[in-house]
Amino acid sequence: MILLNLDQLLANPSGFLLFIILSVIALVAGFTVHEFSHALTAHGEGDATARRMGRLTLNPIKHVDWLGFALILFVGFGWAKPVQVDPYNLRHGRLGMAWVALAGPLSNFVLAFLFGLLLRFDALTVGRHLPVYGDVTGLFGLIVFLLVFFNLMLGIFNLIPIPPLDGSKVLGGLLPDALYYPYLQFERYGWLVLLGLIGVSLALSYTTDINLLAMVLLPPVEFMLELATGGKVPF
Repeated sequence: MILLNLDQLLANPSGFLLFIILSVIALVAGFTVHEFSHALTAHGEGDATARRMGRLTLNPIKHVDWLGFALILFVGFGWAKPVQVDPYNLRHGRLGMAWVALAGPLSNFVLAFLFGLLLRFDALTVGRHLPVYGDVTGLFGLIVFLLVFFNLMLGIFNLIPIPPLDGSKVLGGLLPDALYYPYLQFERYGWLVLLGLIGVSLALSYTTDINLLAMVLLPPVEFMLELATGGKVPF
């Protein structure tokens, strides 16, 4: 985020750094709920791996991957520490794995719509400009908006059916055996496809005004943002 918005940093250093801090808080909250939901659903499906590894918690430190966190801070893309799941322990096999995978994005959507109620019913408002220090109402309004926005972004991004994203495991759990086993071969190399897409998107963002990921993610995010807030966000 910082490297892609150096012009804003120079134009309004205090406001921009405040925006980054609030964005990090919103992202960490989203990651924490996302990974906790994976762990909780896996535990409910009979796999205690995540609990034994200390991941059945809402303590964000347990879910933060520091390299992924640093990349989010500087380039706008990163990751949390993935929850380990043993699919052989799940009561419903591949379908159980699909539920475990789906739990993460669904938790982000639930969190986004809950916080969205504060904007929908005018409990808080979001201004058109970055708040300044001491502007308590503006700060709370902005962080609620960021919680809604980033949780929607996390949920939708993770539903893309490219390994290792959650969407690939949801798709794998729903495929018939005749298609699932060939799909496993793709899973081995899916992360290369994903990294390639992200790399191309970041490169284009640095060199042009084209952001491929934004072109894919923003339309559904904006649609769900409208649903969550009732159109009360002035962006």
